[in-house]
Amino acid sequence: MDAVTIGPLMLPLPRLFALLSLVALFVTAALLGRRVHEELGGLGTPLLISGGIAARLGYVLGHWDAYAREPWSMLFFWQGGLDPLWGVLGAVFYGLWHFRGRRRLQRLAQLPVVAGLGVWLALSGGHAWLAKPATASLPDRPLDRLEGGDRALADWQGRPVVVNLWASWCPPCRREMPRLAEEAERHPGVRFAFVNQGENREAVTAYLERQAFSLAPVFLDRRARLRNHFEAPGLPATLFFNRQGRLVDAHVGEISRAALRDQLRSLLDR
Repeated sequence: MDAVTIGPLMLPLPRLFALLSLVALFVTAALLGRRVHEELGGLGTPLLISGGIAARLGYVLGHWDAYAREPWSMLFFWQGGLDPLWGVLGAVFYGLWHFRGRRRLQRLAQLPVVAGLGVWLALSGGHAWLAKPATASLPDRPLDRLEGGDRALADWQGRPVVVNLWASWCPPCRREMPRLAEEAERHPGVRFAFVNQGENREAVTAYLERQAFSLAPVFLDRRARLRNHFEAPGLPATLFFNRQGRLVDAHVGEISRAALRDQLRSLLDR
């Protein structure tokens, strides 16, 4: 999956690329401040703040249906959800406003933005070009069902399928689970499978009995075979399969309601 792990930290590649683009922005601003004009050297932080706020605002407005019920969740930046175009426009506008009346500095203030955008486009485009197309499919190995018996997820081929890999000891898993359960009820055309990784039946049952939401169907994967099979670097991991049972996308880490709805719409349109 598209993520790297550094000790206990799991970092999806899009966030790593964004981090490196911010490094390019700060380095460019610092060089301009040292070699051209000292005022340019302090641009890094305000460009980051203005661009970040604009990018988040653009994403939230574009997905307002997902944020309307929980408006405070728009502050949950760790779930992802930024509009790059809005971010670039926000940073550009700040540079123009800050150096208003000084056209030369207005033009130079755009160079850190251009540098950051260039790094992000190069890394994202390069990864998309080099990445191998996904060939994984719904597993045909039967999984134990929490209520008893077993079932192979491959039997669900013919309808879109979302597979969520989770564990009760995982805080991001616990945070996202209620919204996954709710979206599963809202989208009867998509099958959801909640596959617990590494815990026994008693532990999973005890955890779910304490929750206010209903989660079904729940599968048990005591040896975490699916996590190893799909090379998930951490939990939670949410896998999206089309009607032909082919993996078309994956999300590592806590998923927001907006991102989940985007993926579900994409699945239903395929």
